[in-house]
Amino acid sequence: MRRKKELMNKLKVNILEDKKNGLTYEEIRNKRGASPSTISKLTKGKDLSRFCQKCGETDPQKLEEHHPDKEHQPHYTMTLCANCHSLETRKQLKERRKTQEKVIVPQEVEVSPPKQNQTLSSVRAAVPVPRSVHSTNTPPLTPREKRRIGRWGLFGVGGVAAGEAVFDKRLPWWARLGLLAGTGIAFWIGAKIKP
Repeated sequence: MRRKKELMNKLKVNILEDKKNGLTYEEIRNKRGASPSTISKLTKGKDLSRFCQKCGETDPQKLEEHHPDKEHQPHYTMTLCANCHSLETRKQLKERRKTQEKVIVPQEVEVSPPKQNQTLSSVRAAVPVPRSVHSTNTPPLTPREKRRIGRWGLFGVGGVAAGEAVFDKRLPWWARLGLLAGTGIAFWIGAKIKP
């Protein structure tokens, strides 16, 4: 029966750890249920001091050190290949973002004391209003910034059109000519905008 890739990676890691700990082929075979040929394929000629803890990769050029908990255990690392390391790092960053989004800072609302003749329904209570720590509001652009963005946007469009006209050999001659004319117009209008 063929094992799935995920199960094979786990078996590979377990066999490499067993061999590193000094177990013989027969002991590994009895413990893991793998054939001697599989064990020898996975361990023969490999540097068993370092291998990926997720998939069992043993190529030293692909191995990297990963910090699972850099804040609380800065000296603890685990060996992972570049692919598994990037997956683990992405997973850590995603979890960190989730916890940061959950943090809410209460914002207190000022309330004047009620007057004697007011009814209870007209009095507002001081209820904290949740406010996110990371604000996504950006200040509006100034007219000068808008002009700069427009100017450089036109220059960018003109540059892309010029590149297409010069380097795309599949276009007919008249389309290239049109693109070059559009390039000239975009550059001319962009030059007219004063930052």
